[in-house]
Amino acid sequence: MSSATRRCLKMALFALAVAGCGHPASEAECEEIVERVARLELEKKQAGSPESVQDEIEATKKSVRESMLKQCVGRRITTKAMQCVRSAKTSKEVVEDCFD
Repeated sequence: MSSATRRCLKMALFALAVAGCGHPASEAECEEIVERVARLELEKKQAGSPESVQDEIEATKKSVRESMLKQCVGRRITTKAMQCVRSAKTSKEVVEDCFD
């Protein structure tokens, strides 16, 4: 996992940690956020075949699993934030726009 991807994931998880209303984030929602940021970063780099991209995403999810569980699962998240994550075109959008 590249340092840019790691940095974006940490910023997204931190942003989620300070988010307000909503419901407690599930493990599945947190994994979706991690996957979305990783996919957007890899697409930006044009990181090869769909299989290699999926392998890298799975490796990323494994490498941040512990911090994701601590920093994300159970934190407050809104339906609007998850919709924003799903429609974001860049990882920067996820970090800067989805968890305000």
